[in-house]
Amino acid sequence: MSTTIRSLVALRHALRLSSTLALAGLIAGCNTLGREPSVTGSIPQDGYRSRHPIVVEQSREVFDVPINAHGAPMSPQLRTAVENFGNDARENRVATITMMMPKGSTNEAAAQRAGRDILAALGDAGFAASSVTKVSYAAEGPEDAAPIRLTYPRLLARVPHRCGQWPDQVIGDTTNVDYWNFGCATQANVAAMVAEPTDLVAPAPIGKGDATRRSTIVYAYRKGEKTRSEFKLPKINASQVGGSGGGE
Repeated sequence: MSTTIRSLVALRHALRLSSTLALAGLIAGCNTLGREPSVTGSIPQDGYRSRHPIVVEQSREVFDVPINAHGAPMSPQLRTAVENFGNDARENRVATITMMMPKGSTNEAAAQRAGRDILAALGDAGFAASSVTKVSYAAEGPEDAAPIRLTYPRLLARVPHRCGQWPDQVIGDTTNVDYWNFGCATQANVAAMVAEPTDLVAPAPIGKGDATRRSTIVYAYRKGEKTRSEFKLPKINASQVGGSGGGE
C-alpha cells in the first residue's frame, strides 16, 4: 500500500514538472516573437530622400559684368541685366550689394567709368549708392580683361553631391531596392525651383483670414441665406477640352 502511494506522489510531481516546463516554453516563445523587428516591407520608405537630401546653406549670388578695355558705353541689354540682378536681390530681401572692381588690369580705367553706369542701373532697381559696397580685387595680369563682379549673400537649397554617380551595379541586384542614383535629379530640380529655401526648413505661417469676407458669410448665415459661392463650372465633354466647343 505504501509503495502505491509513493508511486502516485511521484507521478503527480512528474506531471506538475512537465506542465511547468511546457508553460515556460510557451512564455519563451512569446518573448522570442516580441523581440523580432517589426518589418512591413523590404523597400526603404525614404531611400532617395536619405541618399540625396536637400540642404539649405548660405551661399552667394554672383553676376560678372564684362568690361570693354576701350571704354565703350554699357549696352542697353547689359544695363537691363544689371537692373534685373538688383531686382532679384530686392526679392531676396538683400540690404546691400558688393561691387568688386578690378585693379591692375588693362581695363581698370574703363571699369571705373562703367561702375557709374552700374550704380545707376542698380539705382533703378531700388538700391541707393550707399547700399552698394565697392571693393577692389587684383587682376591676374595687366592683359586680363577682368569683369566687375556683383554679388550678394543668399540662402541656397541644393543636393550636397553631384548626381549621375553609379557606385553599384544596377543589373544583378536582388535586394529589391532602388539603385543609388534614383531620385537624385528630382531632388536637385526641386531644390533649384523652390522660391523660398527656408520653407524647406519650416513651413510659412498661415496668413490672416479675410475679415470682410467672414463678416459677409456670418451675416448671410444669420439671415438664412446661402453662404456658398454660386459659381459653377461649365459642363463640357472631354473632346471639347482645348477646343472651341461650348458647354452643353
